[in-house]
Amino acid sequence: MKKYRILAFLTGVMVFLGGCTILGKSLTYRPMVTGFYVNSSGSTDPLPSLEKYGTDLNIFSPLWYHVASDGSLESQVQPQAVSIARKDKLKIVPLVNLATNNSAVLTNATARTAAVNNLVAAVKANNWDGLNIDFELIPASATSNFSYDRTYLDDFMKDLHGKLKALGKETDMSVLPHYQVSANVSSIYDYSALAPYVNHVTLMTYDKSQGSSPPGPVAPFSWVKQNITTALKQGFKPEQISLGVASYGYNWPAGQSGGFSEPTKAIMHNADNLGVQVKWSGEYQEPFYYYTDTAGNKREVWFENHVTLKTKIDLVKKYRLYGISIWRLGFEDPSFWSVITTNIPKT
Repeated sequence: MKKYRILAFLTGVMVFLGGCTILGKSLTYRPMVTGFYVNSSGSTDPLPSLEKYGTDLNIFSPLWYHVASDGSLESQVQPQAVSIARKDKLKIVPLVNLATNNSAVLTNATARTAAVNNLVAAVKANNWDGLNIDFELIPASATSNFSYDRTYLDDFMKDLHGKLKALGKETDMSVLPHYQVSANVSSIYDYSALAPYVNHVTLMTYDKSQGSSPPGPVAPFSWVKQNITTALKQGFKPEQISLGVASYGYNWPAGQSGGFSEPTKAIMHNADNLGVQVKWSGEYQEPFYYYTDTAGNKREVWFENHVTLKTKIDLVKKYRLYGISIWRLGFEDPSFWSVITTNIPKT
């Protein structure tokens, strides 16, 4: 009899590891899909994307709150978007940034307390599912940085987490990567200190190359992979990390800095109109192309698309991360969603 009990136990363990269903809850791993949303109009209006593809998301994270230096809050809630998100049964976790490039709201205890209280009040008033804190401080010069504000940011997240947890709400955060990213902008994020105070963290693995840099890949595969392993080594758990994925690229004067960002759909439309060949970098695992503008100047474009999205989803699955976070809705083309529905089916 004992032999059969052991056999039954081992069988149960094998079924558990294989992804069974217990009490109606699936144990099969599935990455979560977060869509960032910024109020805008025209060709980059994100509302049509939300209306058409909202059911492919799990979390809706609109940039609707801006914190001033004194802790006051500017709100830009869009009721129509809220209605769609609730209809699609999405978690609503608004994104919060700083109204000014100033750390006073962190270093001044009175302002910090006011900011936390105002944010918690906004969650209560709107019944949000949580907040995603995206505090990015850009140094005024190459020799300055905000590393001395690390403990103040830790304190802010600790205070906010305590109050949101008491309400049964999530505390999420967006952080810059640490690997091959200037310490001037990334050193404010102490991963190990922040980890206890966040449910999920968006690792913003894009902009390896950007407008002020020379032309190059936006999110090269090996760099993204290294930043995942670095974040894991420095304190975040796999189930905390949502991998930031881009739906845009940059357009530079060929071989020179001074570029500007463009949505992927616009970049692809431009390539089609001009009849230029989109090339693929095996080294960086990212597409690029060259073209000559109407003034006769040669331009260089690197961007993320549905193919790079697939490689990033593969990384998420490899490391069993929480999911992906798309920056941002309204920039992508339809093939982007085909990759998501194929590789992260909802059912």
